[in-house]
Amino acid sequence: MAVKVAFIGSGGIANSHLNALKKVPDTQIVGLCDVDEAKLAAKQKEFGGDIFTDPDRMLATTKPDTVYICLPPFAHGAAEMACIKHKVPFIVEKPLTNDMALARKVAAGVKKAGIMAATAYMTRYRRSVARARELLLNDPPALAYGGWIGGFPGKHPWLFDKKLSGGQMLEQTTHTVDLLRYLCGEVVEVFSYKADPKFVKEAQGFKADCASTVAMQLKSGGVANIMNAWVCRAGGGVFLTLLSPNYKVEFSGWEQSVKITHAGGTHTEEVKGEQNIFEIEDAAWINAVKTGKADGVKSSYEDGVRSLAVSLAANESMDTGKAVKVKA
Repeated sequence: MAVKVAFIGSGGIANSHLNALKKVPDTQIVGLCDVDEAKLAAKQKEFGGDIFTDPDRMLATTKPDTVYICLPPFAHGAAEMACIKHKVPFIVEKPLTNDMALARKVAAGVKKAGIMAATAYMTRYRRSVARARELLLNDPPALAYGGWIGGFPGKHPWLFDKKLSGGQMLEQTTHTVDLLRYLCGEVVEVFSYKADPKFVKEAQGFKADCASTVAMQLKSGGVANIMNAWVCRAGGGVFLTLLSPNYKVEFSGWEQSVKITHAGGTHTEEVKGEQNIFEIEDAAWINAVKTGKADGVKSSYEDGVRSLAVSLAANESMDTGKAVKVKA
């Protein structure tokens, strides 16, 4: 019997999941919800399902088995609370929100309702990450450094407004922050610096940090530095390097390919990142919905809240010029 799936939000990231779900057996799109009715009509032609502009009405009408929430950071709240009200398992695309109080409220609601809820941190499902985690579990890194460096800011309805998106530290670098947590454990304190906005003075309507760097104290006793930017017309990159007593682990690219050098340099491993990562992630979530068992889900909603807390603490430090304790 097919798993009935509904979507709240029909933008670019929703497309990635909708296309991936075409390749996941026994799934059926029953509902699409968005404020943009023209966009919904186009999506309906391609993927099917009934269209709605109200999440609560969609859930009451279509009665899905699960919901994908694919919204901008500032637009969360009503979607999650509707799922909790109807007791429908849901998965939320990162970042969960730009509001820590709301994330805590949703997490509490999920727990009270007794439903499954997940954060869509796709990187956790990669073979490269699984191999690194296996090696570092008993050999924790003393130092980690990485970042998510975007190009020069252009036009976008909300991405380059920090009040709406949370800035680069939250919007895209959250993937690097979450990968750091997954491999190194919890972050307890952060201190951030941000660059002078003069570097992007030509970017019209830009209301975010063009670049920042964040020092992190880890619960393990290790330290880390995460950088991020929207500043360079020559491009940027995605990377994370971890140094433990016995391993140098180097992730690179959106696909998070990894090179692992063993102690003494006598042995190296390389694992290429998968291109079909959305299909892998979505298959795991659909299986969890089918079976009622979350064993294969790599990041619960509650776990995602802890990654959110790190990025929001970093943003607070940028604004205050002070070290900030991370409180999920």
